[in-house]
Amino acid sequence: MPLSLPWSLPMSFRAGLPRTALIIGVAALLGACASPASIPPGTTEAEVVRQMGTPNVERDLPGGGKRLIYSGQPMGQFAWLTDIDASGRVVSTTQALTSERFNMINDGLAEGRWTRDRLLLEFGPPAEITRVAMQPDQAIWGYRFRQDGVWNSLMYVYVAPDGRVTRFHPGPDPRYERLHFMGM
Repeated sequence: MPLSLPWSLPMSFRAGLPRTALIIGVAALLGACASPASIPPGTTEAEVVRQMGTPNVERDLPGGGKRLIYSGQPMGQFAWLTDIDASGRVVSTTQALTSERFNMINDGLAEGRWTRDRLLLEFGPPAEITRVAMQPDQAIWGYRFRQDGVWNSLMYVYVAPDGRVTRFHPGPDPRYERLHFMGM
C-alpha cells in the first residue's frame, strides 16, 4: 500500500522516504553498536572482552600491563588500542591509524628503534604485506587509514629482513581509485 501523507509532497520526494527511513534506521543501529572508544577508564579487562569480543591481537606492555588491539584491517580504516594496567583495568583507548600516530615512526627510525614487533604493538596487524621489485628483500606493510582524517589512504611501512623499519610514506588507497581510465 502506498505511503499516505496528510500533506502534499512531490512524488520524487515521497518515493525517497522509505529509502531515507531505512538509512536513518541503519545509522541508528550502527551508532548503538559497541566501540572500544566508548569504554571508560577503570573498566575491567573481562568487561571489555565481554562487550567487544576477543581482540585481534594482544601484546604485553612494559610495567606488567597489556594492550588489546581491535583492528578493522584488512578492509577497515581503524585499529583501537585498549591499554590494560597490571591490575586488569582499562587505562586508555586510542585510535591507532591516524596521520599523527604514524608520524611517531620518525622518532627513532634512523636509530633502528622501529621494528616489526613495535609496529604490531603500535598499529596492530597490517591490511596487506607486499613486496616490490625495486626492493624485493623488504616487506611493505600497508595500513588502511584516513590520512589527515580526510583521504582514503594506505600507509606503506618498509620492513627489512632483520625486522627493522627502514622508511614509511602514505599513498592513495587503490581500493578507492577509479577502475577505468576517464570513467570508461
